[in-house]
Amino acid sequence: MDTLKEILSNLGVESVEEMAINDPYTVEVPAHQDLTIEKVMPGKVSIGHYYRQRGDLMSDPEVWFDVEGDEWTPISFSNDPYAHEEDPDGLDLSEFLQVWEKNLRSQGFVEAAAEAEPEAT
Repeated sequence: MDTLKEILSNLGVESVEEMAINDPYTVEVPAHQDLTIEKVMPGKVSIGHYYRQRGDLMSDPEVWFDVEGDEWTPISFSNDPYAHEEDPDGLDLSEFLQVWEKNLRSQGFVEAAAEAEPEAT
């Protein structure tokens, strides 16, 4: 989760605890779907790419994490309309997350977050 933590840090967020619930952070990179990071409830963070299909918001993908300190445990995975799985005890998404984080870095999301205007609170 180092890349995701670095993106948040570049946006001025040092910990999930300081994020407001339902106040998303969005990072835009040309030619890629925006990346949205949102605290959805205490200790739960959603990270995903989204698009609209026939008026519905679709995830491509979206992962929910249970966050306790520095420990990020994936508990939900969606990739509409093909896949959805949940387990409150944690999902084994380690291979997927390694590739996704590598892609986020190579696609420029870390740098775009560093260059983004600070979010208004």
